[in-house]
Amino acid sequence: MSYQSFRRVAKIYGISHFIAGTLYIPFHKLIPYACNFVSDFLGLPFEHLPLPSEMFWFTLSVSMMYMIAFSAYLTYKGEQFVHTWEVIILSKGTSTLLFFLFFLFDVRAFAYICGILVDGPLFAIALYTYRKYRQSKLSELKENAHSGSS
Repeated sequence: MSYQSFRRVAKIYGISHFIAGTLYIPFHKLIPYACNFVSDFLGLPFEHLPLPSEMFWFTLSVSMMYMIAFSAYLTYKGEQFVHTWEVIILSKGTSTLLFFLFFLFDVRAFAYICGILVDGPLFAIALYTYRKYRQSKLSELKENAHSGSS
């Protein structure tokens, strides 16, 4: 994958996480409420996730969204910053794993499944695009080394 292709993915991540982080500020209680509502509406056998009642974890969530947006922006800005993409892989991988573990060991809430369904693909796409980019850079380096030694 070329840097230009990787850059397009980074731009999408940057814009989407900036918008999501910004919208999360006024609508943060709507997400677990909506997940609980959908679970009830569909008749799913899940418990409700309690609605947030304090702002401590909300603050950390918003800062994480902006951190992802900034890491994606740096990756988009220049190839020398591609390593900042690893922050996104770590963040999305961690959230996906924790959603899964909390579903198993905390509350069998539909909201955790929604978290897996959102962050899981974001993790997979971030990891896949990064690996493809790194593989293409490695191939390019090998090709340049080979043609330089001929």
